[in-house]
Amino acid sequence: MLLFGLRQWLGFCSLLSMKKYIIILIGMASLLIGGVSCRQHDFRTIVVDVPEMHNQACINAIAKSLGTSPGLREKSVNFDIPQRQITVTYDSLLTADKNIEFLIAKAGFAANAIPADKKAAAALPAECRR
Repeated sequence: MLLFGLRQWLGFCSLLSMKKYIIILIGMASLLIGGVSCRQHDFRTIVVDVPEMHNQACINAIAKSLGTSPGLREKSVNFDIPQRQITVTYDSLLTADKNIEFLIAKAGFAANAIPADKKAAAALPAECRR
């Protein structure tokens, strides 16, 4: 009888350890699959209307403000003075389109529906305050 109980106990232990082993393998596999499929970047493009952008001095002020934003790469900002628009390509995992608009507004320029910061607008060079 004791021998029969020992066999059952050993069988249960090996079954339990096999279940733990399978659970660990499934967990590791899901981590590996999940780690490979996670997004690293999500690049998007936004066009911002900036009606007060007139010249290079305005572009310099806006570019300086946008330079503080994470998610923007060099040469990802294009200024179109005649159309008074800025096209920005950004990583949406690091910043949002509204953040970009607020940075432009913080530089002293209205950006889409976001009004310009009045103090920053007053501090702009004279050629930007027409």
